[in-house]
Order: sequence, then structure tokens, then C-alpha cells
Amino acid sequence: MADITFNCPYCEQKIEAPEEMADTKAECPSCQCELQIPKQSEPKPASPPPVPFPTPAVPASTPAPEFADGRQPSLAPHFVAAKCPSCGGDLQVPDNRDQVKCMYCGGTVITRQAIQLASSGVNVANLMELAKAAADASNPKEAYDYYTKVLEHDSRNTTAWVGKGTAAGWMSTLRDIKTVEMVAAFNNAIKYAEETEKGGIRIHAADVINRVTSTCFGMAKKHLVQFAKVSGIWPEYVQQCRLLLSALEVGHIYDPNNKTTIENIIHISADNFRGFGVETVGFGLLEMKFHCVPSYKALLKSKIDEYTAKMYRLDPGFIKPKI
Repeated sequence: MADITFNCPYCEQKIEAPEEMADTKAECPSCQCELQIPKQSEPKPASPPPVPFPTPAVPASTPAPEFADGRQPSLAPHFVAAKCPSCGGDLQVPDNRDQVKCMYCGGTVITRQAIQLASSGVNVANLMELAKAAADASNPKEAYDYYTKVLEHDSRNTTAWVGKGTAAGWMSTLRDIKTVEMVAAFNNAIKYAEETEKGGIRIHAADVINRVTSTCFGMAKKHLVQFAKVSGIWPEYVQQCRLLLSALEVGHIYDPNNKTTIENIIHISADNFRGFGVETVGFGLLEMKFHCVPSYKALLKSKIDEYTAKMYRLDPGFIKPKI
């Protein structure tokens, strides 16, 4: 039985349908818009058919027309120029769809990204691949720059926000601990993510925060021991630890059942509460030279008690550190 050949009235995709589907409703395989299959093949037009205008909204006082089965017809979408990130094909995509199929390569096209690629000429997919390659090669600065470029063209890209936050964290130095920027990026990733993705992003972000803060704390402690006699070293160390604690507490909000986060909060708080001792030359004794002010010690004590109680609920065998 011969096929019926016709063009989609919305995106002009050439479509072939079995003759038995004549005069029925179907969905365009390219733009996914609902269309009517004609009774016979359309004659080849002498010139391209005009682009259809969007159907005007039905006034509230006028009942909307229905199909025979009671379904409401969908309004014609507004079509926007786009470019397939996989094959580079020029497309016209409906702006009311999250994704469509490329009429050239058949790949799935994220509508928002394809529109941005057509308007800016920037291939977001390529930038994402370069960013991931840089991150895998332990080059956080290069990864950070690529993720930033992605976000300049696609500000709602959750993967780029997660990548930028991770890269920012690993770019931290003792002079510039980037935990605030790291957390801000993770918050944006969670903000723009689909509801089904938010939980996984929170758990991943909490893990990254743990690893970054543990590394930074180790560097800060080593620096304190090495330069203990340098003026101002203790206040600088305490400020570094406060930044780390703030990030860890956000990580605890992301993933309340992550025991590593709670242990890190308790460990850093106890370290600051105890202060730091320096060996007295000639006697081999430890003399406490640095300590926190009473008001901050009280805050640290409260934090230790709070998170120790949380840890006991997760691990009854946890041993509270001596302070």
C-alpha cells in the first residue's frame, strides 16, 4: 500500500505515513507538534509554503473547540531559529518544547541550548567537553574558565554550575579560600535543576565540600605549625577555619546524614577550641601561645555539642574528642 507524503505545517519536515492513517491525528517526529495526516499525498509546491502564524488565543468567553474524542487542540507554537549541537544542522524549533529530535541526524536536541547556539555561534556542548577534560586532568583553573563560558550562554545549565563550583573549590589557596563561591555555584545548580535531580546534586555537593575543606584545613594547619612565630598567624588561621566551617555547615544542610561532614565540623571546632601550643626553646615543654577569645570559644563549644549529638544519632559508638 502506497505511503502518503506531506510536509509538517509547522517545521516543514517531510513525513511519510501509511495510507491507512489518512485523515487521522499524529505527532510530527521532528517538532512533536500535533498535525492532521492528509487523505492523499500533497503535490510538490512550486515555492516553499508560507510559515504559519500562531493561532490566536481563544477568548475566555468562547468555548474552546474540541476534537471528536473530547481533546483540546494545542495552540501552534512559536518557532525559533536553532542549530543542532551534534551535526550543526539549521533548525526551526518550537519554543514550548524542552527538547526535540534533529531532522538531520536524529539526535536529541535541548531546545534552549540549540537556540543559544544559533544566536551566539558558541557550541555549548564542545565547551562542556573541554571543561570536563580539564577537570579530569586536575586543571581546575582551565575547567573553571570553560564552565564560566558555558554559563555566559546558558545560565541555567546545572552541570556547568556544579562543575564551576567544584573547580572554584579546588582553586583555593591559603590566601584565597573559595568556599563562598563554591557554595554559591552549588546553590545555583540546585536552583535550576529539575526536582528529580536536586537530591543527587545536594549529595554530590556535600561530598565535594568535604574533600575541599579537608584539603584546605590540612594546608592551613601545616602553615600554622611552620610559621607559628610569625605575627598574626593565629588570627589568620582561625579565619580560614571559620570559612571552612561555614561551608561544611551548608554541606550538612545538603546531606544531613553524611557522617564525614559532621565529623569534620566537630574536628575543626575542637581544634580551634583547644588553641595551639608552641615548644619552648631549651625545655622541650609545650606552652600554649594561641587561643580563641572567650565568646568564640563558647560558640565553638556549642557547635561541638550540637554536632556531637547529631553524630550519636547516626553512630552511637562515636567518641567525642577531648577539648
